Amino acid sequence: MLVKILTGLALAAVALFAILEAPFLWVAPVAAVVFLIAQDEFIRLPGRQVKRVERLVAALAGAGILAAAALIPLEVVGGTVVGYGFVFQGIATAFATGVVAILLAVLFTPHPIEQAGGRASHAIAGLAYVGLLSAVALLILRDEHHQAGRYVVLLAGVVTWGNDTMAYFGGKTFGRHKMYPAISPNKTWEGSVSGMIGSVGGALIIGAWLLPAIGLASLVGFALVGGALGQVGDLAESLFKRTWGAKDSGNLLPGHGGFLDRIDAFLFVAPLAWFWFFWLFPFAG
Repeated sequence: MLVKILTGLALAAVALFAILEAPFLWVAPVAAVVFLIAQDEFIRLPGRQVKRVERLVAALAGAGILAAAALIPLEVVGGTVVGYGFVFQGIATAFATGVVAILLAVLFTPHPIEQAGGRASHAIAGLAYVGLLSAVALLILRDEHHQAGRYVVLLAGVVTWGNDTMAYFGGKTFGRHKMYPAISPNKTWEGSVSGMIGSVGGALIIGAWLLPAIGLASLVGFALVGGALGQVGDLAESLFKRTWGAKDSGNLLPGHGGFLDRIDAFLFVAPLAWFWFFWLFPFAG
């Protein structure tokens, strides 16, 4: 438990500094490496049947998606982002190229043939699941969104990890009724409700501290929808881990498993944050 807490505090400190203070040209490559490791962890879940060639091809395709999200110029008028057309074209091109490249890699190394289709499908799923969803976080962090983008990413992270932390302790303390035992045997409805309280509480703190321009209804609404969506994201990763008999996605983070275990919920919340605060309920950052 102590190792888990210390690792969590260290990760939180690094993430807080990177989001609030680090230049984009520093934080983007570091975030990209984390996302690519998480993508590779997902692709390696089936174990030995996964071949290095599809891992390599998927990693290159994921890097292309993230590079497009981070580097292709946005359409800016008067200091405000008005369009994402070129970026989305670049992301779509990188993803489509990656799909074709993965299929070619499996076609050239098909044996054992009984596993070939599953290998290809799993690698493509990892590219879509981790590669595409994580690209949105880099997109929000870009300097064209000014500090508002940094604050929105931090808000999404606090809603996510506040939920995860409170759900863990709430479930340990009050958990009685299983939520979805077929997918995640330890999750309870009491933990889920505790997690939602953590999401709303964290959102209120970040809103008062950094985002006073966001209305209370929008802030709480995002926390509730984001908290619920984050729990779905956590269950989604658990589904794949249960399918392949894995307890964690990796072992790089003491007490926390792999990087995908830490960002599985965030991957679902980041796209919601971009849509919520830049399209549905825009605010003056």
